[in-house]
Amino acid sequence: MYIDDFTLRRLLEELLRKKTRNQVVQEIKLKGEKFHQYNLDKFLEGKDVTLSTLQKIDKYICRQFYEKGKSPLL
Repeated sequence: MYIDDFTLRRLLEELLRKKTRNQVVQEIKLKGEKFHQYNLDKFLEGKDVTLSTLQKIDKYICRQFYEKGKSPLL
C-alpha cells in the first residue's frame, strides 16, 4: 500500500468540516484500534507520525467515503 499523506491530510480536513476531531477518534476506537487525539493533531500539523497511525487514518477515511458510495480521490 502506498499512502499519499498530502491527499490523506486534505481528505481528513474535508471530513473534519462535518465532524469533530473527537468524533473521528472515537469512531476509530470503536473499530478496536488504539488511537489518541494527539496522533490526529500531529498528522494534521504535518509532523512525523508512525506508519500504523497513517494506516488507521487511511482505513477510516476510505471507510467513510466508500460507505457513501463515493471515491475519495474525486
